[in-house]
Amino acid sequence: METHVIIGFKIKPDQVDKFTTHIKKIIPDTRSFEGCIDVGFYFNSDDENDLVVFESWESRAHYEKYFAWRTETGALGAIASYLDDEPSIRYLTKSDI
Repeated sequence: METHVIIGFKIKPDQVDKFTTHIKKIIPDTRSFEGCIDVGFYFNSDDENDLVVFESWESRAHYEKYFAWRTETGALGAIASYLDDEPSIRYLTKSDI
């Protein structure tokens, strides 16, 4: 079942440019990872340090495989160095309501 993942990042004020440069380098691998449907980045219009990422995956299992790979490669540790706080992650599945 298709899964949507919402990740919230609170970036250190002096690290926004470095963070975005880093993400631009690694995001092609995310978009080409098996099961990835789409990834979009949205900065809060009222807070340039607040970034929300919307991801769509074929299934939660696909996302979890991707997340494990990013952890193993050290990419998540590198991202953490730019942040003021732990990222928030929410998993959503579409309701038939």
